[in-house]
Order: sequence, then C-alpha cells, then structure tokens
Amino acid sequence: MTLEPPRILDASALVQLFHGHPDLMKILKDSDLGQFSVAAPAGAVLEAQVVLKATTSMWDHFLAHRVFELPLSGHASVEAGDLARSRLENHPMHRVLTGPPMVGQVLREAFAMNGAIVTAIPENYGGHNVVLAILD
Repeated sequence: MTLEPPRILDASALVQLFHGHPDLMKILKDSDLGQFSVAAPAGAVLEAQVVLKATTSMWDHFLAHRVFELPLSGHASVEAGDLARSRLENHPMHRVLTGPPMVGQVLREAFAMNGAIVTAIPENYGGHNVVLAILD
C-alpha cells in the first residue's frame, strides 16, 4: 500500500537520476519498498532527453518498471500549456513557440508519419530534410 504521495520527477530530476544522484537512488529504493510511486511526465522525459542523449534501452531501464511515464494527451496538453503560459509571459527563457523539445517532437512525428510540418516559423526546422507548409 502506498503511504506517501507519489514523487513526480521533472526534467532536471531525470537528468540527475541518470547520473546516479544519491537522493534519487534513495527515492527509487523507497519506491521499490512500496512507500510511494515515482512518475515522470512525458514532457519531462522529452526535455531530459535533449540533455541526456540516452538510448531507448537506457530509458527502458527506468521507465519499464520503476518509474511510470505519464502520457500527454490532448486535454492534458491544453492544461499544461495553460500552466506554462505565465512562465513564458513573465519569465521568458525561449522565444515563444520555438522550444527545442517542441521542435524535436514535431520533427519526430513528421519523420514517423512521413508528414509535412505546418509552421509560421520555418527557421525552427532548418538543417532537417522535412517538408514544410509555411503559414504567412
């Protein structure tokens, strides 16, 4: 039985997990003992992968059994976007709509689906062999 609230790992925690941070190793151990569950939102996995450049099998080591990946559905995406808005408006770190993780996911889906990317910012996809449908 889970006694404590689950631990939700953000991208920085996932990077540290891959580096064997002692606090995260303890979190995994406590989770294995059933004290709480550990989860990673898909967006955090995506952001962490930008830094880690880990293989799929490396991710499987954590995501297959010990850390539950939380998918990002359409409605969850809308909610997450609403939550992120104030951060982008009040503390801009990237030009809005040009975040590397977003670009990476769009490119991945375009390659997987053999699709065209519809965009108003074609510069995001420079250097990649993809079809662009550019919005004026």
